[in-house]
Amino acid sequence: MSQPASRNLQPAAGISLAEIFRRGKDLESFRRAVLELEGNFPFTSADMIALGKAYLDRFPDREQDRNAEEVRLGYAVVRTVILEKAVLAVVPSRRPVYRAIFSDPDRVIHEAAALIAGVGRTAVLADHDALAGALAGLKAAIEEIPKGMIRERFIGGISYFFNILYVLKMSLAPRLD
Repeated sequence: MSQPASRNLQPAAGISLAEIFRRGKDLESFRRAVLELEGNFPFTSADMIALGKAYLDRFPDREQDRNAEEVRLGYAVVRTVILEKAVLAVVPSRRPVYRAIFSDPDRVIHEAAALIAGVGRTAVLADHDALAGALAGLKAAIEEIPKGMIRERFIGGISYFFNILYVLKMSLAPRLD
């Protein structure tokens, strides 16, 4: 039985996220390859710039006639890698739940309630704080990127996670009813 194509794109073989993106045929193949890494990839501002350049090589940005779908795709690429780095802040058994929460905001309330029932409000609040800290560290690296389209894509991509964290925090507040 053959292995998935993304197995050939592992950074252990010296392949960067930028190269994984270049070799992938679409966002889904890139996402699958990144998920297989389970956050085990370098992600400094230099790595972000390299990934951004790979994205812009495939989807050149234009001042005139901007393609909204390509802009959304750029944010999706960023969210894929940021999510995998951020969830490293929580215990491995709860990472799939946070992936689900960050991938589908409509699941925040339901998943948060299930987490609270399973591990308690204190543990989920600690997860929230750990995720917020991880995202703050990633945001600091993003702020090292020179102003331009690459930085804009990363700022746009990470802001989504802060919005979801806010909703998560609100769902963790004790109810007065």
